[in-house]
Amino acid sequence: MTLGVGTVHSVGVRRLLADAGVDPKDLRLDLHEHVDHAIALALRGFDSGRSGPIEGAVWVASDILRRWRTPRPELVAGLARCLESREPHGGGDAAMALARLVSADSTQDITSAVPALVVAANESCDPVAGPAALALARLDHPGVLEPVHRWLASSGDLPYFQVTSLGEVLQPLVKRSDELLPGIRRTLVDSADDEGLRPVLTALAAWGPAASAAVPELVPGLATRNVRWVCDVLGSIGAAAEPAASTLESFVRGVRQPPRHDGGTRAPNGRRQWHGAQNAAWAHWRITGEPKVFLAFLDDVTPRGRLGYADLGRLAELGPQAMRYATAVRPLLDSPGPWTRVQAAHAWWRITGDAHAAVPVLLAALEPLRSGDADDACRAAVRYIARIGAPARAAAPLLEAALSSDRCFPPGVHPAARAALVAFGGGPRPAHTR
Repeated sequence: MTLGVGTVHSVGVRRLLADAGVDPKDLRLDLHEHVDHAIALALRGFDSGRSGPIEGAVWVASDILRRWRTPRPELVAGLARCLESREPHGGGDAAMALARLVSADSTQDITSAVPALVVAANESCDPVAGPAALALARLDHPGVLEPVHRWLASSGDLPYFQVTSLGEVLQPLVKRSDELLPGIRRTLVDSADDEGLRPVLTALAAWGPAASAAVPELVPGLATRNVRWVCDVLGSIGAAAEPAASTLESFVRGVRQPPRHDGGTRAPNGRRQWHGAQNAAWAHWRITGEPKVFLAFLDDVTPRGRLGYADLGRLAELGPQAMRYATAVRPLLDSPGPWTRVQAAHAWWRITGDAHAAVPVLLAALEPLRSGDADDACRAAVRYIARIGAPARAAAPLLEAALSSDRCFPPGVHPAARAALVAFGGGPRPAHTR
């Protein structure tokens, strides 16, 4: 059974279509001419009062809103009603669908759903509370603070959400860091060795210097199995994490061995055997501003001129300081993997300043935009093209077409495309309207 371009696994969708006498093969959500019919089916499901069709309506509404930019307030209202009705099967999916609609380039207004999201975020049912809080966090709505404070106060028993995590909720709340950090700092102590802390650490890494007040609690985390994630936070914080510098250097040089991420132990029998040494080396550079330790690590992972498992994104951050690795980066522009090609192209440009070899690789990675898609490599290519600017202006027609299309792209594509056009000298394009 197919609907749109993917396989339907939802019993609710099959029931919704069966009730309406619709053959799934006759409904393509990736075709604009089928959208109005699909919306009518979704609204019928929302109003049915039955779990199966409501669940199907949530799936159909979510898929339409994911694919198309034309504002659909009737579908947003249907998702909000699903939350208000405490629908057990579709509530979490409805909240997550609303959360996905909140981004800098969204054309959908979910203001009408906010009251239902606030109530849902304060429910004890994690599958609904988590994504509802995520939607509120992305809106920067104060209604998210009460449940987040409550979750942080339950240190030692970090909440588990089926479709999101506490860390994902925290990540967009960087502007509220001063208010949230006391609870986060307690959590860093109470759950220091808990795997469930890793999403929270990922959020703090995204906060960067705004997480500086937590350095005293983060440094002891270097002695836990969450050490690799702690390294990333400390590196993102930068100079304020200086108390960690000597420990990080000892990890990179193999003088000390941190715990393994799975909690196991391993006797030291050589240098740089820890899998997170690269994280520590990068963090040491970000904290001290001195690249010597990072460069020494890279020297060890480039045997016979090959970069091995070096992180190309972090190598690119070094810029011209990494010039001696340029010859190892150049062959990766022809890697069979699109993600590696794009990362190598960006690193090559950052290190050498040569856009001539990098730009064709990035332009090729934009091809998914022609079919209304944007995978990880494509999204990264748009960002890098915006940084390169004028030498990549051949991307302008494709980026302009994406901005004027009714097709939805993942968050970040439209802002990066507009930034690229500005860098090309063409100015930003207006948001899509229909």
